[in-house]
Amino acid sequence: DHRGGRHGDGDRRGAEWTAGKSTRRDERRDASARRAAAHAARDEWVFEGTGRAAEYVAGRRWEVAATGFWQAHRGAAQRYSDLVAEWSGLRPGGRAWDLYSGAGVFAARLAEQAGRTGAVLAVESARSAVADGAAALRDLPWVQLRTQRVERWLLEHLGAAAPDVVVLDPPRAGAGKEVVGAVTAGGPTRIIHVGCDPAAFARDLGLYQAAGYRLADLRAFDAFPATHHVECLALLER
Repeated sequence: DHRGGRHGDGDRRGAEWTAGKSTRRDERRDASARRAAAHAARDEWVFEGTGRAAEYVAGRRWEVAATGFWQAHRGAAQRYSDLVAEWSGLRPGGRAWDLYSGAGVFAARLAEQAGRTGAVLAVESARSAVADGAAALRDLPWVQLRTQRVERWLLEHLGAAAPDVVVLDPPRAGAGKEVVGAVTAGGPTRIIHVGCDPAAFARDLGLYQAAGYRLADLRAFDAFPATHHVECLALLER
């Protein structure tokens, strides 16, 4: 009957709402599990060789763990670091932040521009990458490499001396509102943002623009052939 029909519709809507809530809960749990797995210690076996890889960018040598992060395309690190150096506008004595710095490829180029009277602060959550970067950049004492989550590091540095330029190369999910808000609050003259996922990259660009920055230049590189990922670099200025 009519009443029974109404109850049936209500039951169906209730079931749909419950299913949707359950799906969102499952997605959050899966995301938390992925983050935990990414930072958990993992067993490694080396069957041949040292388990280390030598990489060169702008004449500087890095020795990194074979399981650590490095650009997938063999020419990417050099090309991106060249562009960062071109765009930074950093002068001797300048200050720069390199966020999600990995082994410090961008930090090295910024340090060469800033010189001994300058300062480059770099932060990365992976301890092994920071250790590899410290070894590669030991001749650049004005570079400070820190092992910490970027969000927490930014909270500690809000209100400190403003950097002239900030470089960010966040993971696939992008920087997000919290990080972009903290970076723009620092008031750098230039921001160089790197992203491999077009959707997350576009979202972050919108956040910068809402904070008063304009898109001054944009480059895209097909660094991941046969996938939807495109490595994009944006220069933002106030």
